[in-house]
Formats: sequence, C-alpha cells, structure tokens
Amino acid sequence: MPKQSELQKRQEQVLVGDMQVLSATGELFNHVDNELPMWAGDGDRKVSVEISFKNAFAAPPAITLGLSGIDSAHDQNLRFWLSATNVSEQGFTVTLQSWGDTHIARAAISWTAFGAKGPYKIATTSAKPR
Repeated sequence: MPKQSELQKRQEQVLVGDMQVLSATGELFNHVDNELPMWAGDGDRKVSVEISFKNAFAAPPAITLGLSGIDSAHDQNLRFWLSATNVSEQGFTVTLQSWGDTHIARAAISWTAFGAKGPYKIATTSAKPR
C-alpha cells in the first residue's frame, strides 16, 4: 500500500442534520518517477489505497468516486476501472485497475462518502450504591 496520501489527510467534513459528508481530492498514485507497474508494466495491474474516515459513520456510507486527473501514454488505449470496496463505518478501499498495454503515469481522484453520522462517545457516570 502507498503511504498516507492527500486522499487520507485532506478530508473535508460537512454536517447536515444527522447526516455527514466527507470528501477529499488528491493523487491516487504516481508510477512514472520510479518506473512502477502502472507505467512500466503490461497486463493486469492495480493500485489500491485504504482510506480511513476522520469521523466514523453510523453505518457503511454511500461512496462516489471521480477521476480528477490522469496522465497516460498517448500511443496505447486508455483502459481503467475505478472502484470502492470494503466500505465500512470507518473507511473503504479505492482501487484503480488497468490491463493490456495501457500505461498510466499518474492518476488523481475525488471521493465523497455520505451517510448518517456515527455515534459519539457520551460521558457516563456510574452511580454508587448507598
């Protein structure tokens, strides 16, 4: 897994009643600088990044993904599939897959998670018997 990315660190939160919306935009990967598989390889390849929400949800939220930037070779077809999996109250995994002779130097995405706000810890006191 790549190190913690902008997709993890720069989360923005919006609260609407009992609903929460978290979102971030940033680079998913850069494979051109070190000749990594998405740029230098062929065949089936994928990059997965685990995202942990800065604030939990009450149940697994709905996730939307968008491609916000891509740098690819001009002499091959651009083939990719972007998906969100393992969605839980605490986070999800975003994966970009490619195949064939497609070469992707770098890719950036935007993600949004929306759902009911997670439970907050409530301070409790225990009553002592008299």
